[in-house]
Amino acid sequence: MTLIDELPAATTDVLRRRAEAAAVSMWTQIRRELIALARRRAPIDDVVDFLREQRPGWAGSGDPSAVGEYELPVDVRDVLTDRALAAGLPADEYVRNELAGYLRRGSVRDSILEFREVLGGDETRAGELAEITASIRYARRE
Repeated sequence: MTLIDELPAATTDVLRRRAEAAAVSMWTQIRRELIALARRRAPIDDVVDFLREQRPGWAGSGDPSAVGEYELPVDVRDVLTDRALAAGLPADEYVRNELAGYLRRGSVRDSILEFREVLGGDETRAGELAEITASIRYARRE
């Protein structure tokens, strides 16, 4: 079973819409999301830093196989496995939880893509989409 098979349906939908908008495969989109997730500082990184200071040799002892299928850069793989180890979770479970949580928060762009999908890509409804977009931005104060 792969990471994508274990994600909640709503998370998979967000990934699919982002992949379609970027004209890339789901595999490529997941890889992009994992790289972005790893390169953004997370609260667990303070725990990772503490463990590195207090336990020499601790870092890098996690299981990288959970994210191996996405051919991630070594630094990204190491960040994700170290975070999982610090959280006391298997790497695959940590990555699945973090990816689902990250995508659940969504962006204005994600909301627009979802509405565009609901409208069926009907170009005659572009005015409605513009109004929806303005409403979303207003609600999110952007």
